[in-house]
Amino acid sequence: MEKIFEALARFIERHPRWFIAIALVITAAAVPGITMLETETGFSALVSDEAEISVNNTRYEAEFGGEPFTVLLKGTTGDILSPVNLEQMAKLEQFLLSDERYCCVTSPLALLEAVTGATYEQNPEVILYAAYDQQGNLNPVIAPLFPDSEHGLVQVTPAGNLNDNESLLAAQTIENFLDDNPFNKASATVISDAGLINSITISIGSNIAILLGLAVAVMIVVLLLFFRIHWRLLSLGMVGMSALWTFGLMGYLSVPMSMATMAVLPILIGLGIDFSIQFQNRYQEEITRCGSVGSAIIISISRMLPVVGVGLLATIAGFITLFVSDVPMIKDFGLMLSVGIIFSFILGLFLLHSVIYVADRRTPVEKLKTKSKQASGRVERMLTVLGRNAIRHTIWVSAIALVLAVAGGYFDSRLAINTDYEELMPQDEPALEEMRYLREITGSGGQLRFLIEASDVASPEVIEWMQEWENKALETYPQIHSVNSLATLITQSTGGIIPPAEQIKGIISSSPEIFTYGLVSDESSMASIAFNTSYISMEEVHDLIGNLKNLADTPPGISVASVGTMALGAQTIDSVIGSRMLLNLLCLVAVFIIILLSYRRLVSAILTVLPVAAVIAWSSMVMYLIDIPLNPLTAILGVLIIGIGTEFMVMINGRYREEKSLGEAPEEAMVTAITKTGRAVMATALTTLGGFAVMIVSSFVMIRDFGIVTVIGVLLCLLISLGVVPGLIVWYDNARGRREKHKKPA
Repeated sequence: MEKIFEALARFIERHPRWFIAIALVITAAAVPGITMLETETGFSALVSDEAEISVNNTRYEAEFGGEPFTVLLKGTTGDILSPVNLEQMAKLEQFLLSDERYCCVTSPLALLEAVTGATYEQNPEVILYAAYDQQGNLNPVIAPLFPDSEHGLVQVTPAGNLNDNESLLAAQTIENFLDDNPFNKASATVISDAGLINSITISIGSNIAILLGLAVAVMIVVLLLFFRIHWRLLSLGMVGMSALWTFGLMGYLSVPMSMATMAVLPILIGLGIDFSIQFQNRYQEEITRCGSVGSAIIISISRMLPVVGVGLLATIAGFITLFVSDVPMIKDFGLMLSVGIIFSFILGLFLLHSVIYVADRRTPVEKLKTKSKQASGRVERMLTVLGRNAIRHTIWVSAIALVLAVAGGYFDSRLAINTDYEELMPQDEPALEEMRYLREITGSGGQLRFLIEASDVASPEVIEWMQEWENKALETYPQIHSVNSLATLITQSTGGIIPPAEQIKGIISSSPEIFTYGLVSDESSMASIAFNTSYISMEEVHDLIGNLKNLADTPPGISVASVGTMALGAQTIDSVIGSRMLLNLLCLVAVFIIILLSYRRLVSAILTVLPVAAVIAWSSMVMYLIDIPLNPLTAILGVLIIGIGTEFMVMINGRYREEKSLGEAPEEAMVTAITKTGRAVMATALTTLGGFAVMIVSSFVMIRDFGIVTVIGVLLCLLISLGVVPGLIVWYDNARGRREKHKKPA
């Protein structure tokens, strides 16, 4: 293998302009791909289309339509129900129902027309008279659409299974009509999930630009201050190009941007820069001992490629485990990071050395040696002191690390969970404020919907079961304040009695469509039950759905499936949080196998895996103490920590093994490893911290929290890599050496 690495190094040294030209061509080809990037911010980013709940929701929407849009009318009840505004409602209904994108319009006018059998155009007096009773109170049929005396509601049910863009256009069409046909003495605002998703999409674009600019600026400062070598910003150029390649390929492959994948940019810059820094650091070291730039590059690549290669394989193995996740955006996150890390490695190996060779080969070697020695002195002296202290105090440092890891395991099980889409997005978005305002007015948090299927959902037996389930739910759960279903329709018509089958079918067929739409399919094979709830957290929604399913005590021949946006949101708790421990375990196992196969030493694998597992536990404790919950991104912090921590430890351990092979004692070999490689590890850690730290300023709560915990995670990885693991490795090697010495015959 050494001959292969040396041959590759010589090939790079002989053909630098080839690699520079190839890199520029690929970069130019990547640019159009970036323009092809699309954003995906709906539930399809959180729940797989192949998941059971998505399949059921698709079938439900195909039959009963999509999530309703709400037109919030601001004005007095009298003004909203004025003749001119009722005429506007008639125009709105006629306009929407002539468009196949809309299935049903539930307005005060539509309900009054249904109960009177009259139309406003033909009998306006009948409609106006029916709006109030003899005491001047609102007709009970339309009262639910007037949550108070200053607001009215119009519900528009769109066709089912519209994608995000189609749904947004459907909502904007309503807005445009209302702008052209305003209500008299009343304003109208269209509130929809589509509008909320569009706000997230726009915010993602602006956030990416801000994060990229800040990440680059911070890393430039870090490299200028702490990586004081010749061409110190070259590593940043390499990782910037790898990010360009990654996002360009992402555009060509139609991998969408989401709240998770937008975090790839600062993470990739932070992680990917490690390879270039390690290669460049070793070159600067070798130039002090070599007679030419070419020799320094060849030796640097030959010595570093095996170590950096192991770090690359271990990191990729960790990120690939993210493909096990059921969450599409987490899979995309793992894919992008894996590809980006590979690009960073390739550019660090081929392009960085090519640029260095072309730039330095005409500079006198003695001048390069002087610059290199001047750059390394202060940092190396500090790391030497750190290395000796880490080895000297191994026992008590390791004991403290173990105690904190056990404590972290305890706190991990007590971490709060937040997968509520609204709470993870920018909190000052107008669309979010409008939705919360609507909830405040109506006192409703939404509907928990269930798809009911049976050979005949309109049979007395099924209706009776529905009624029993609804009554038990209302009695058991105070957060449920009403229910809409076929059972409520039938029992309201009969005074609470469940009539024979023929009468049930008669009620359904004779009821106006506005009352039956969304409750039962034409073939009576599907029905819907909607539990109207107050606003509760997504975790409470998740638990309530499970409790309602258990409470249903579903008889044979009937199936019940949760559907709708609230159910899709609750599903992320299982798919994101539920798989967290599995992802961490798989990642640790993958890294363990890679290290074991690479070094063929069980202890090396153990002393890599256990420390990063400890850092995961430490991070959980810190998250608990600073009150940061688990969300779709912080839930995968463990995988990221494993990738970062493994890379740090592989670099130091690889240099330690190299120094030992040259005859140094364990203590001195480790001090040399920390002194020489530690400089690059610290530079990597600081630039990675810079990349992650910029996420803290993101307006996305999920990205901000992720930035905070990853900064903490990187610091802890640096701490354990330089302060704990070196002492353990030296302690073990010394103990093994003593055992072998005792075994030798006298």
